[in-house]
Amino acid sequence: MATMALAADRSDQRPATIPQASYGPLAVLALAQIGTSSDSAAMNLATASLVGSLGATLDDIQVATALFSLIAGAFMIAGGLIGVTIGLRRGLAAGLSMALVGELIATLSPNIAVFTWGGRVVMALGACLVTPAVLGLVAALYQGRQRAIAFGTIAGAAALSTLSPLALGAVMDQAGFRLTFAIMAACFAIVLCCTRLVPATPPAGRHARFDVAGTAVAALGLGLALLGVSHLSDWGILAPQKMCPFTVFGMAPTLPAIVAGLLLLGLLVPTERRAERRGNPLIPTVFVTSKGVRAGLAAVFVPFFYMGAVGILATPYLQLVTGFTALQTGLLSLLSGIPMFLLATFLPKLAPHLSSRFIIRAGFVALACACGLMALGVQQHGVALPLFLGMALGGFGVGAVNSQANNAVACSVSREEAEQSGGIQGAARSIGLALGTALAGTCLLLTMAGGFTTLAAEGGVQHDLMAAATDRASTLMADNAFDELTAQWGASEDQAAKLVEAKSAAQSNAMRLTFGALGCVVLLSLLTTRNLVETAVPKSLGKALGTERAESATRA
Repeated sequence: MATMALAADRSDQRPATIPQASYGPLAVLALAQIGTSSDSAAMNLATASLVGSLGATLDDIQVATALFSLIAGAFMIAGGLIGVTIGLRRGLAAGLSMALVGELIATLSPNIAVFTWGGRVVMALGACLVTPAVLGLVAALYQGRQRAIAFGTIAGAAALSTLSPLALGAVMDQAGFRLTFAIMAACFAIVLCCTRLVPATPPAGRHARFDVAGTAVAALGLGLALLGVSHLSDWGILAPQKMCPFTVFGMAPTLPAIVAGLLLLGLLVPTERRAERRGNPLIPTVFVTSKGVRAGLAAVFVPFFYMGAVGILATPYLQLVTGFTALQTGLLSLLSGIPMFLLATFLPKLAPHLSSRFIIRAGFVALACACGLMALGVQQHGVALPLFLGMALGGFGVGAVNSQANNAVACSVSREEAEQSGGIQGAARSIGLALGTALAGTCLLLTMAGGFTTLAAEGGVQHDLMAAATDRASTLMADNAFDELTAQWGASEDQAAKLVEAKSAAQSNAMRLTFGALGCVVLLSLLTTRNLVETAVPKSLGKALGTERAESATRA
């Protein structure tokens, strides 16, 4: 059978309406969002501690990070279906429980294998339940302007978590990864205890049919596609690179994995048509056919694509090339994190009548301009003010788009479908982050390697030295670090100076080109905004509501 029956609730039918909640439960949902987002920040900070305490290698840590992203991207949609099948509050509690267990496993891990295949896998599966449940509960419990404000609050919570490296980094430096992940476990335990404050939403039905076939096809297809994309830079595109673990007919497995994944996702269309006839499909047809849903999902996708790309470009360049410390880099996150938080949280509340379509478009333009500023700010031997201005402007752009994008998707479908949309919105986030990271990293490495070869040849570098430097050509490095390598290769002082000059010019040019390409991609995304559903509150309605409230107050 392609479906599986899940006992969900004693009642056979959902009620026509669900009582609208106060803003109290929203605090619980915001804390759950902060927890899952801060976990990723903790993992990014744990490299040195994992190497020192567990003897992990950089490859081990990359596997742990990539595995989390693959699971989150592959199973997020299924997490949304599980939530509406068993009840969103129950799904949230289950996800928080798994997150708690995952963090405890990470805390007590005796080796990197247990940390990765125990802690990170369980945490990723928990996140696949928490994120869709949070977004689905907002759609279920709030309507109209309240829903817009609630979605903005969740987006603001995600933005607030970008500042968590400041606190988590201090704990990591002083006490290591074990105490850091123990603190994360305690946070999830507190939020889990608070889930009773969230009103329960009825499940999809007494014996809802779970779409096993659709879940398997979607998870495998997304997993293969994301696996291929995430390894384009280290496994190679066509010719296998040194880190490539195996080959497929003599070529790197990245493109075959991507093609296989896309073919499986193509099979998902007829699979879901059959599942919809049986009831409770993984992806309802309206999510595919509705232009409003597709435009809304694009608005969800683009900011995370941008953040993934900027994360793999700006942070390594600042640390490896210009010598910024981890604390200095963390402080720079305030430049983007504060405006991101302020706009995402307060824009829906303070400007409810402003066109949501205009806000998203303005956010896209701000992101494109931010890319241009950051490109101007990258210099051959360091960075300049425009880079930091671009980071701040990018925070405004992300905050503006995120303040409206989730609500745009939810308002494009019925209330019940909006509850299930949390899964596909969470998948759009994860896929955007993974694609942004992978594609920007690949573009940077390819242009850096090609640029170094050209500039070194034009600068008169000897062929034997060029061959020795080729392996390092696609690695971001400070001038003095690369100069030390030239001495190991036996380069004369003149040849060493030419190599360093070619290297620094190649990596700065590659950064500027990649930022420029990112800006062009964001600008092209404007084409998707024409079909966005307008969610702004009409001014006439706002005046009517104000009059009604005034009359009620007078009668009271």
